Formats: sequence, structure tokens, C-alpha cells
Amino acid sequence: MCTKRDVIIFFAGAEAFHTFAQIMFMFSGLLPMTVFSINVTSEYLMGCIIFNSAVTTALLWWASTLE
Repeated sequence: MCTKRDVIIFFAGAEAFHTFAQIMFMFSGLLPMTVFSINVTSEYLMGCIIFNSAVTTALLWWASTLE
């Protein structure tokens, strides 16, 4: 059976993978581009990477406080 801690760690892993994918996308050489009328630039991705890293860190900290 899954505990709350297991679910939080799962989402932290998914968020970490999302951060890694954005880092790889930044260095792909395809920027700048427009996706669904959003201009994706390296500055935009850097903000997303910082936000996703913070969310990942917060989820891992939350999981560490649970038994």
C-alpha cells in the first residue's frame, strides 16, 4: 500500500524529470520558439527551471519530515 510519503516522493521524481527535460531543451539549440502563442526563450526556461527545482526541493523536504 502506498503511503503519503511514497506519493510525495513520486511527484518529486516527476518534477525532477521535468526540470531535467527543460535543461536539455535549453541546450538543444532550438530556442527561441513559439509554442501555443508562448514565446519560449532561454530566460523563460531558466525561470521554469528555477521554479521546478524549488518545487522538487520542497517536495523532498516534505517527504523527509514524514515517517
